Amino acid sequence: METILFWAMILGACAYAMLLGGWEGRCTASIFIVASVASLGALQWIHIHWHKTNITMFLVDFITLVALYAVAAKSRHWWPVWVVAFQLNAVASHIAAMISPEFSVSVYRNYVGLWAIPCALVMVVGIFRDRVWTVRHDLI
Repeated sequence: METILFWAMILGACAYAMLLGGWEGRCTASIFIVASVASLGALQWIHIHWHKTNITMFLVDFITLVALYAVAAKSRHWWPVWVVAFQLNAVASHIAAMISPEFSVSVYRNYVGLWAIPCALVMVVGIFRDRVWTVRHDLI
């Protein structure tokens, strides 16, 4: 059930961003979809074990961070910066697992995936707020 809710939220947020988010929304949504599919593929076809740092997922998250940073660096909006900050937390959890071998495997696995939710929510709320701001200032 959690997987269905996650995919529904990600796909809904990405559809909203593609339709109403401008170039930033389209790029960010594309990055989210590619990263989600890459993560799913890595988890199902590479048979990743979470008993130590998951290098494949680290690479997916790091490449996602770099791509999101590129969008935020060119954007005139603030929400892409927040998306990058949340993605940085996912990358930091991989680094924490690398540094501390005693890092709990269940905490590590869940903490990595946790940050996709605020990333998607910030994207949707940011796009909505930017659209409201634009409409209000066009009326003035």
